[in-house]
Amino acid sequence: MTNKFDIPIVNVVAKPMLRAAPIAHREKLRKVLLIQPPAFSNNARGDMNPNAPLGIAYIASTLEREQFEVQILDAFIEGWGQETRINDDKILVGLTFEQIKEFVAKSNPDVVGITSMFTSQRKNAHQVARVVKEVDKEIVVIFGGAHPTSVPESVIEDFCVDAAVLGEGENVIAPLIRYIEANADLRQLDGIAFRDTSGNPCVIQKTTTVDDLDKLPFPARHLLPMEKYFAAGVRHGGVGKGKRAVSMITSRGCQYHCNFCTAFKVFTRRPRMRSIENVLSEIDELITKYQIDEIFFEDDQIIAKQRRAADLFDAMATRYKLYWDTPNGVSPWLLDDEILGKMKAAGCYRVNIAIESGNQWVLDNIINKPVKLDQIPQLVKDIRRHNMEVGTYLVVGNIGRDAVETLDQIKESFAFCRKLKVFPHASLLTAYPGSEVLEIAREKGYLIPDFDWDNLIIQKSQLQTPLWTPEQLVKLVELERLKTRWWVMLCFPLSTLQHLAARLIREPVATARKILRFAATSFRRLMFRI
Repeated sequence: MTNKFDIPIVNVVAKPMLRAAPIAHREKLRKVLLIQPPAFSNNARGDMNPNAPLGIAYIASTLEREQFEVQILDAFIEGWGQETRINDDKILVGLTFEQIKEFVAKSNPDVVGITSMFTSQRKNAHQVARVVKEVDKEIVVIFGGAHPTSVPESVIEDFCVDAAVLGEGENVIAPLIRYIEANADLRQLDGIAFRDTSGNPCVIQKTTTVDDLDKLPFPARHLLPMEKYFAAGVRHGGVGKGKRAVSMITSRGCQYHCNFCTAFKVFTRRPRMRSIENVLSEIDELITKYQIDEIFFEDDQIIAKQRRAADLFDAMATRYKLYWDTPNGVSPWLLDDEILGKMKAAGCYRVNIAIESGNQWVLDNIINKPVKLDQIPQLVKDIRRHNMEVGTYLVVGNIGRDAVETLDQIKESFAFCRKLKVFPHASLLTAYPGSEVLEIAREKGYLIPDFDWDNLIIQKSQLQTPLWTPEQLVKLVELERLKTRWWVMLCFPLSTLQHLAARLIREPVATARKILRFAATSFRRLMFRI
């Protein structure tokens, strides 16, 4: 089987025998423009989350503290009402590249930092780099984010990209700019990629972390159009309860080893916690400056240290009246009745439990996640007893080095959610760069022949195994989703109507489209079993 790759997947090592090629740049590098590119979406725009980009906001505040002059252009939210047709199934949401070019020319920066979080969106980041160089080839272009962290060599092969920052960027971005300004040897820095004097990509792997998160300045939200995020009314995790919701993180890192995950590439497997006082100070700022009424915590493991989490929730309950939840999910084995009570008292209204599978064998032998399914029904009852909503996450189509999830096991996952009376957020397994899943898929020949990085999204399957084809997997998941959706709606008709009403008020057109699509698909699938 031949697999098509337009990004090389290699084990990259530093090449210490070569210096970095001098990067053409202006005499002084003081003005920095950070850009979030526009984003591809499907026609329904159901995968769009117009939230303040925390990553570049942290970089911005770090650079401001180092006396750089900083701007942020979030081309996604600034062009939230604009759509550019790419093909029959894909649109580009956000400012056009010509509009971005005009903004860059007007801003006249010395350095442009571009965030590239998702492999499927990488082309937009590279297109932004191209238009920046069209404005002035001596503007230094630096990439950062999960994508360049996972495949740095491929990113730096683009000659419109001068350097890339790997992993956490706060401890390297200012030194990197100063080294470029001084034409110093970039090999002395940690966690960067660049081109050597022969023009070949050179990667210095990341070896350090930001150990004391309290030393980081709060994200530079004052450089972002916060009112536009509030007005969009859509946040990570869907529609919330508040009208002015904002994201934040209280910790970094996750110590677990789920085989599909790549979050550790950026934030490592070592949990690091902000102090409770530091977290509360940021919440105070959010309330004072932006009158927020909801927070969605983007931590990978907000309850990684249970005692600290309990103390944080106690402090929030005493000090604020806010809504909050955790759209990345929480580990169910870390939850107990005491901490659930503290979460509720602090304003939590939904608990998303990341179970990933409803089959214990799959969890133990493929995913490598320490969930014990026999404990989940009681946990769900406890969550509901505290009057909080329950969400669950599934990953379907799992593969391991010695086993493949069967279609029957996938059916068991959905049946387990129906038993819980919960509609799951089900993602098709995605072979992201840097994940163990991608290594396994390559070794076993599970990547489809026309494997395409553009399709690395959770709605599409790019894997095939001896047990199922992508078409069989997608068809089964669609049918199981419909069965589960109908079951949950029949179990909770009043809350279903309330949820739909809330979404219709906030997103009337998009929600109406979803309802019509759901009705049409239900009729076709459930009535005719097509």
